[in-house]
Amino acid sequence: MRSVLFSCLLASLLLVASAAEAATYYVRADGNDNGDGRSHATAWATLGKVSKQSLATSDIVLFHEGDTFSGTLTVKWAGTSSQLAMVGAYYLKNGVATRGYATSRPVIDGGNTLPSDHYDALLRVRANWVRVENIKVINSRGRGIDVADSQSSAVVGCSVDGAYNSGIQFLRSTSPRAEQNRVTHTGKGIKEGAPWGGGIEVQATTGAILQGNTVTEVYGEGINANGGADGTVIEGNYVYGARAVGIYADASPNTTIRRNVVVGTTNSEYWRTSRTVGAGIALNNESYHYESVAALLSSVQSQRARVYDNLVAFTSSGFAIWGEYSLTSLDGLLVFNNTFVDNETQVTLQASVPKPNSRFINNILLSLSSGTRDVSGTDLAGMTATNNYFSNGNPGGGYTSSGNRFTGLSLAKMSGWRSISSADQVTWSDFEVANGSSVIGAGDDEPLNMSSGGDTFQLDYNTTAHNEPMDMGALRFGPNLAAKQPAAPENLALN
Repeated sequence: MRSVLFSCLLASLLLVASAAEAATYYVRADGNDNGDGRSHATAWATLGKVSKQSLATSDIVLFHEGDTFSGTLTVKWAGTSSQLAMVGAYYLKNGVATRGYATSRPVIDGGNTLPSDHYDALLRVRANWVRVENIKVINSRGRGIDVADSQSSAVVGCSVDGAYNSGIQFLRSTSPRAEQNRVTHTGKGIKEGAPWGGGIEVQATTGAILQGNTVTEVYGEGINANGGADGTVIEGNYVYGARAVGIYADASPNTTIRRNVVVGTTNSEYWRTSRTVGAGIALNNESYHYESVAALLSSVQSQRARVYDNLVAFTSSGFAIWGEYSLTSLDGLLVFNNTFVDNETQVTLQASVPKPNSRFINNILLSLSSGTRDVSGTDLAGMTATNNYFSNGNPGGGYTSSGNRFTGLSLAKMSGWRSISSADQVTWSDFEVANGSSVIGAGDDEPLNMSSGGDTFQLDYNTTAHNEPMDMGALRFGPNLAAKQPAAPENLALN
């Protein structure tokens, strides 16, 4: 027993000592790789110098704000749960090197030639407990930032622009986070026949949290959980102009998609149909996940998804269920209090996909422009629908409910939804319900009764408690406008 206790004590002391010895290294474009890197004056100059170092547990590497660095960087030194290893930015404040940035992020530029493999990334994380913050990655010939085989790592406040593959990817990892990042113009290689890529991607990963990110003008999916990703939370993101799908859960169980804004664009470069981008939010089980050499088990499907309090406009289908894989079954799907406005079709639910124990409650389906419609088909294949708003009248079939509303809805924005030409042209406030609208207090209270733990169905897009009885749609009606949050996140500068 003494031997066991001594070993545990020794391990604890070594861990504390390791954390206490963590060092900070600095890198600037006009630095010198022959320096020790321990100050701004003796900063290193290149990514290659950093990659060659045998850095210790929880060490920090900071790049000077606004400087540009060419090449690739691999973070292979780990942190701990109490002291993460870190790659980030620094600036001079009164002559003192200070973590964060005052004007602009430091840049890693692949020059559209690096990395040589489309599946590789300019900035790679290959260790546990790592935080990448405030870095801008541009012109990658592959991915922007790639976290693989990692536990509890995070990408925060970064910017990725112009990647041929995905902007940020998590692969075979546990409990990663992507927060307050900006991703744009990724998946460029799709136009050249290169491997598919989107904005932020999670694959074969458990417990990912993707929160408060802005994704604009991407050729693949905006945010994509696929290939057996389990328990992904996609929350509070703003997606504009995603060609394939705005937010996609594909062969990924237990996905939560809540309080996001997804909108299309008039820029036809990102259109997937003849009139707009792909679906705003979609669930699917694509066949290739189950038919390859490393095939998923057929039981790994996009079941038990929770889709609530989202705002979607000007896409091909506001919310869609697709059924490519013949064994697909979307059991336990909950779709509550979403607002779908002027998409080509507000909701598309393939009848061939069984949806036992699923609910479709308190959603607003508002078709305003010529050629738009509320639903495609009325066979819900086991899903129960109650208390929804349909602008085209009663669709009948599985949507039939005595609590439905068909007239009397007015939003802050009732025209111009299909002329959105920039990411800053629409915000959550355009979706706001006007005083006197028929959806106020017209919802079903079943979501209130089902709320538990993290599934806070009783809270609206702004995490404000709904009225009782509940309102239809993603925004609670009320005068407390100050409590509402912007759709797009602010820049993050830890200064």
